[in-house]
Amino acid sequence: MKKIFVSILTLLGLSCGNPTEADNQSEKIGTGIFNTLVITSQKFEKINNAFLINLIKDNVVTLQILHGGMLEQTRTAENVFNFSFNLTFDNEKANQDKFTTLDISKDFTYYEYEGIPCYAFNAGNDTKKVSEIALLILEKVYGYNQDEVFEFEIHDQGQM
Repeated sequence: MKKIFVSILTLLGLSCGNPTEADNQSEKIGTGIFNTLVITSQKFEKINNAFLINLIKDNVVTLQILHGGMLEQTRTAENVFNFSFNLTFDNEKANQDKFTTLDISKDFTYYEYEGIPCYAFNAGNDTKKVSEIALLILEKVYGYNQDEVFEFEIHDQGQM
């Protein structure tokens, strides 16, 4: 999944930045998601700066949250600050099926990128709501629980 999204970002002319340019932390996902969103909001919301958050387990990016202006499906006319999800299911039919059974999946926009099924959703800037959606996806689709430790990376993507 990481390779696919990185390819999408590269196509859009964006980079994930070097790990040294990111804010990194390791924490249980039950609290880490919310804390990472708060840090991101404090750092980027006032200046409407683009960002990319990677949620990493065992050196694999499992979920990404980004500024909605970085993705056509979640971009607003004013490109206002928001947290957006972009889920890709490359050769992950079982996980895609789990995702589409969730009620929240109806709020996501389906699209394909080079034949890969993708789902995008602009979740606004309510950190609690975004945290709940991310945790739901990680638990119900990928089978993780709130006590598992993930690495969280925040990448600065520059001014919108």
